Amino acid sequence: MSIFMSDVIAQYDIFLKVERGLSELTRQAYKFDLKKFVEFLIKTHAKEPHLLKITKFDIKNYLSVLQMDREYKSATICRTIASIRNFFKFCIEQEHLKWDPSTGIYTPKQSQKLPIYLIESELKKLFESPDKAELMGIRDYAIIVTLSYTGIRLKELVGLNCKSIDFERNTIKVFGKGSKERLIPINSVARAALVQYLDQRKATGDQALFLNKFGKRLSGRSVENIVRKYVLKSGITKERVSPHKLRHTFATLLHINEVDIIEIQRLLGHSAITSTQIYTHTNPLKLKKAVDTLVEL
Repeated sequence: MSIFMSDVIAQYDIFLKVERGLSELTRQAYKFDLKKFVEFLIKTHAKEPHLLKITKFDIKNYLSVLQMDREYKSATICRTIASIRNFFKFCIEQEHLKWDPSTGIYTPKQSQKLPIYLIESELKKLFESPDKAELMGIRDYAIIVTLSYTGIRLKELVGLNCKSIDFERNTIKVFGKGSKERLIPINSVARAALVQYLDQRKATGDQALFLNKFGKRLSGRSVENIVRKYVLKSGITKERVSPHKLRHTFATLLHINEVDIIEIQRLLGHSAITSTQIYTHTNPLKLKKAVDTLVEL
């Protein structure tokens, strides 16, 4: 019996969730790419063709349309290609297809952008911005320092619980993409900031480490607003400084201090070394000290 691509997308989504352990946000991006392709097929064929009828020409034609659309940046097109190729690979594995129509469709090389990160003086200003005479200031300082000196992702930060911190071993346990667990060492500045915050943290039944004013787990959007607030307060002029840019700062600090790229990869939780290699292109003259040598900040 002939099946349609739209029928298999739901199966593919379950595979990405259960077998690959991908987040809801990532899966939504893949589904968006695939459903857009289905819409194109319906438009060009007057109706949705059977899965067996989809050809390499259909894919190439679709990509040509995207390339002419100014709203589609090269990174988005590359992700679309990856989404389509991985989908058809799944179809082959599930024996929905014998031949892969995406064979020979290659991802174009992208111009690599250097990561945005804070230099030493900017990081110092950011650390000095929260009012540490108040509980919210103590919390916000601990958040900023933790992001900057551990390199954890925003989702990993808001997912931290009080028991995630091991002060005897000076480590933080986080669960990254695909629920992969890793231990990250904390330096003396991060340790002191967390100790101070936990000493002042209100008693609550919520096990979350960072709480909002209602005593509930802080959201990712709230953390983004906190970072944005202190970036503005500190007078930092770089655009779009976010929690992820503080992760870039951490990685850059390590690289500038000649920490091995493999070790940086492990600390960041990158599954592929290619994701980490972008930091090898940073200018070593802009930062002179690594994380543990910046304790005076």
